[in-house]
Amino acid sequence: MLSGQVLGTASQRQDTRPPARADALADIVLPGQDGNEVRLGGLWKDGPVVLVWLRHYG
Repeated sequence: MLSGQVLGTASQRQDTRPPARADALADIVLPGQDGNEVRLGGLWKDGPVVLVWLRHYG
């Protein structure tokens, strides 16, 4: 491993591009970690939410 680098990390800072209107995402339904369906709009009904997308290798 190269000194100061971690495998799979970005070497330069990346900019985020949040949607202009989050309500466009509100009706999307995805499976939750327990297998039950989760409507994205239901996650932020009580306050702000951070959505993190992780790529699964394997």
